[in-house]
Amino acid sequence: SCLKSNGVSFAVVRVGRSTGHVDPNGRAMAQGALNAGIKYVDGYIFPCYKCGNPAGQVRQVVENLKSSSGINSTVNATEGMAYREQGYNGTSAGMIIGMLWLDIEGTQYWSSSTSSNLNFIAGMVNEAESLGVKLGFYTSKFQWNPIAGGSTKYGKYPLWYAHYDNNPSFSDFSPFGGWSKPAIKQYKG
Repeated sequence: SCLKSNGVSFAVVRVGRSTGHVDPNGRAMAQGALNAGIKYVDGYIFPCYKCGNPAGQVRQVVENLKSSSGINSTVNATEGMAYREQGYNGTSAGMIIGMLWLDIEGTQYWSSSTSSNLNFIAGMVNEAESLGVKLGFYTSKFQWNPIAGGSTKYGKYPLWYAHYDNNPSFSDFSPFGGWSKPAIKQYKG
C-alpha cells in the first residue's frame, strides 16, 4: 500500500524464472499488488532457452496464475495499461495478471542461431495464444537484433523497452523489430 499511496498504479512482477520454472514468489507478489490497490498488474517470464520446452514454460506459468478459490481478484485485460493503448480486449486466460511479457534479452542465454531462437520464441507465443494469454515483449534493439536477427514477426505485440534516462518520454525510441512505437518505457532502474 506504500507504493499505491505514492501514486503507483502499475506493476510488473516476475512470474517465470530463467531456470525455466515458475517463480515461486510471483503469484504472491501479483496478488499482493492487487490487494494493495495497484490497478494494473502484469507479469513477465525470463525464458530459459537451454531448458527447452518453450510451450511448457508458458503453460506452467499460466496455470500457476489462474484464478482459484484462494485468489481474491483477477485483472480484466481491458483495464491494463499497455494493451489498453494497443486496443486489446477481453481477459487474459483467467489469470490474476493482465498481460504476460516475454523478456527477450541477454544474448549469453540464447543460441547463436537466430533461427533457433525464433523457433523457441514462436513456441512460447503459440502456446500463449492457444491459452488466450495477452502477450507483450520486453526487449531492446540491442538485445532483439542479435537474439532474433531483427525479425519483424512480433511487431504486432506491445513493446516494453528500457532506457534509464529518467525521462518518461518515448522521444528516445527508434523503431526496430517491427515495433514502430512502444507501449511502455522503463526509464528508472
